[in-house]
Amino acid sequence: MTGASVPVTRDQGPPAFVRDRLTATAYGGLAVYAYVLYALGPLLPLLRQDLRLSYALMSLHSTAFAAGAMLTNLLFRRLRTRLDHRVLFWSALAALALGSLLLATGLSATVTLAAAVLGGIGGALLQTTALAVLAEHHGGHESLRARALVEANAAASVSALAAPLVISGLESAGAAWNWCLVLPALALAALYPALRAEPLRPNATPSAGTAPPTGTAPEPAQADRPSGSFPLRAALCGLVVGFEFCLAYYAAPLLTDTAHLTDSQASAALALFYGGELVGRLAGSRLTAGARAARSAALVAGSLTVAATGFLALWLASTTWVALLGLVLGGLGVANLFPLTLSLAVSAAPGRTDQATARVQLAVSTCIMLAPLLLGTLSDRLGVRSAFGLAGLLLPLAAALLATGRRRPAPVDVSPSGVTPHVRH
Repeated sequence: MTGASVPVTRDQGPPAFVRDRLTATAYGGLAVYAYVLYALGPLLPLLRQDLRLSYALMSLHSTAFAAGAMLTNLLFRRLRTRLDHRVLFWSALAALALGSLLLATGLSATVTLAAAVLGGIGGALLQTTALAVLAEHHGGHESLRARALVEANAAASVSALAAPLVISGLESAGAAWNWCLVLPALALAALYPALRAEPLRPNATPSAGTAPPTGTAPEPAQADRPSGSFPLRAALCGLVVGFEFCLAYYAAPLLTDTAHLTDSQASAALALFYGGELVGRLAGSRLTAGARAARSAALVAGSLTVAATGFLALWLASTTWVALLGLVLGGLGVANLFPLTLSLAVSAAPGRTDQATARVQLAVSTCIMLAPLLLGTLSDRLGVRSAFGLAGLLLPLAAALLATGRRRPAPVDVSPSGVTPHVRH
C-alpha cells in the first residue's frame, strides 16, 4: 500500500557491557598474574643484591620468565584443543603460585631461574586463557571487547601497584622481601573455592557470518584468514610491551644510578609508575566505550606520545622530582598500549581469537625475553643510563608499525549489522 509507513531500522549501537561471573573470574586471574609479573621489577634488584648477581644475570630471570611464556604460547593451540578453559585457567594459576614460592625460597641462581621459567609457563597460560575468554565472551562488538581488555588491565594495575608497596612495606618492617611472593598461593587458596564452579564457557553473540563459539573444539575451519595488517599489529603489541618492561625492570636501577636512591627507595618509587598505569587504564575504560578500530589506533598514537614524554623526563632528569614525574607519565602512557594493540590485532584476524591471541602473546613474550636481557647486558658494559636510552628506540619503531598497519586494508565485514566478526584468542 502506497500510504503505509515503512518501519525505520535504527542503529542501536553496541549492547550494554555486563561484568558477569565469568568476567570477574578472568579479571581475578589476570590480577594475580599481574602482581607476580610486576613484582619482578622491584624485587629483581633486591634479588641481585642478595645473590650478588650481575645486571645480565639479573635480567636473565625476566628472560627465563618470558621463555616459559613462549613455550606456553607455542603449545597453547594444541592444549586448547584437548582441554577446556576451566582446566587451563586453574592449572595455570597453580603453576604460577608454585613458581612464585620457588623464586622466594631459592638460594642460588639455578633455582631462581628455574622458578622463573615455571612462573612464566603458568603466568602466560593464565593470561592467554583469561584474555581469550574475555575477547570471545565480549566479542560480539569491537567496543565491548576493547573495553573488557582495558578493564582487565585496569584490574591488573591495582595488583601491580600493590607489588612495590608490599615489597617496600616488608623492607620497612624489617621483614624479608621474599614474603611478597607468598600472596599468589594465598590468592589461589581464596579464589578456587569461591569460583571453581564457573565453567568459563564464553557466551558471546556471534555476528553474521561467524560460527558460534564452542566449549573445547578447535576453531572453525571456515573462519576468515588474518588480514595483511595482523603481523604488523602483533609486532606492534610486542614492541610496546617490550618498552613497558624495560621501564618496569630498569627504572629502579636507573633511579639508583642517577638519582642516588637506595635499592629499597627505588623499588618503592615504582609505585608511581604503576599508579600512573592504574589511572591511565581507568580512564582508558571510558575512552574505549563505543570505540572502533580507527579510534583505538588514535588512542594508541596518543599513548605513545605520552609514553615518550615520560621516558625522556625519566632518562634525562637532572633532579629526582623530574625523574619521578617521568615515571608517572611513563606509566600513564603505556597503560593502555597492550590492550589496545591486542584488540587491534584480534580485529585483524576474524574468527580466530585463540590463534590470534596466542600469536600475539608469542610476539610479546619474545620482546619481554629479549629487551630487558639486551638492556642488562648493555648496562654491564655501558652503564645503566646509556643503555636505558636505547630502550626509547622502541617507541618510534612502534609508531612506524602503527602508521603502516593503518594503511593496510582491514578485514572485510560481511555482517549486515556492521559488527566486526570477533576473533578467538
